[in-house]
Amino acid sequence: MIRKLLDGRYTNTAFCIFDPLGQRRLSRTGRSPGQGLNTKRGPGKASHETIIQRMTQIASRFTPTGNANESQLQDFDSFRQALNVASADQRLLLYVNADEKSRPQVESALKQVFTDKEILGRFHLDFSDVKTDAEWGKLVKGSDDKPGMNIIRSGQFGVDGELVKQITLTSAAKDIKSSLLAANENFAKVEKRKSYTDHIRQARREGIKFENAIPYGEDRDGDGEIDKRGRRGGGGKGGKGGGGKRGGGDKKGK
Repeated sequence: MIRKLLDGRYTNTAFCIFDPLGQRRLSRTGRSPGQGLNTKRGPGKASHETIIQRMTQIASRFTPTGNANESQLQDFDSFRQALNVASADQRLLLYVNADEKSRPQVESALKQVFTDKEILGRFHLDFSDVKTDAEWGKLVKGSDDKPGMNIIRSGQFGVDGELVKQITLTSAAKDIKSSLLAANENFAKVEKRKSYTDHIRQARREGIKFENAIPYGEDRDGDGEIDKRGRRGGGGKGGKGGGGKRGGGDKKGK
């Protein structure tokens, strides 16, 4: 997908806005929103104001249809991935530890909650998977194996976390919403915005790495091979392109 968006090149970031079905491109492509939403011809980056304006214009072309019961709930490939993305986006994670029998009732309530305007876009959601998440509790301080919906604050580098609150699986939608909003209010008071450079530097000092499903390295010249280490602009392992085994977690992988 990245190669397709960037004309055969492979880099560690790519940006494009698609339609709600994820099939039709609605913006230009680039390494960042600034490039993808640049309205001027040629190289350059759009300002923050232009990015917001363009995204608002695109969003206004689509009107939500259906009802909450037809919505699709977020679910990651693994708890490890969910914890890492929650750290990168600096959002609280709601991790649902439920068996197949209780899941339909829980999903029904969560569809109402996660389509609520006060909740939409403010949290991440993940459902337990016995194949990938058997040891999720070892990564979360204060957790246990009891069934429930766990509000989790991911650690600084996305490789661990701590339990904020556990909600019972039988809780009503209004109670789930109330718990999430209260937790997020406290979270906003203590969570400090990350400085990318300082964050990466500290992770390297501490030897923290997050292995992705996508291999490290970049192919900026589009020849189909990861650029060799040391090549100017290349992103091979440890190269200047930033595609080497960086610390800092926050790399979205499985």
